[in-house]
Amino acid sequence: MGSKDSKKATKAVGRAKAKAEAAAAPRTPLGAPVWKILSVGSTLLATKIATDATQKGWKLVTGRNVPVKGDYERERTRDVVLFTAISSMAVATARVAVERGAATYYRRSAGHLPKALEDDQVTATEKKAAEKLARARAKSAYKAEKATRRAIYRATKGR
Repeated sequence: MGSKDSKKATKAVGRAKAKAEAAAAPRTPLGAPVWKILSVGSTLLATKIATDATQKGWKLVTGRNVPVKGDYERERTRDVVLFTAISSMAVATARVAVERGAATYYRRSAGHLPKALEDDQVTATEKKAAEKLARARAKSAYKAEKATRRAIYRATKGR
């Protein structure tokens, strides 16, 4: 195990690296609006492309037009549900992929992630509260299991 001096030195090096990274990639006031435009624009474009691709794919595979939710006389419910599920999955997948791509592009050009995507640092108070909650949940689960075992024992005691 390392000495106290080596631990202090390691921490000092880590702080120095963090400061150097922050100085190398300064934040500009235009970062947030640029990210919003990039994010919203790419998301809208991905949604449009995924929707169009799903509709054309449906027509190609089934040979019928896309089912319309309000047309109860002609369309079967299963077709409407199936198309909605496929379309929703395609749109969600496209949106996630495009947002990740936009974040990668932003990071390459700006040198850092957008502030909206950075992870928040967990404070010591929040960490203690999370640990306390975890202990309380474990205690509650233990008590519930103990009560269940006791009830089972009492119910099967005479047998």
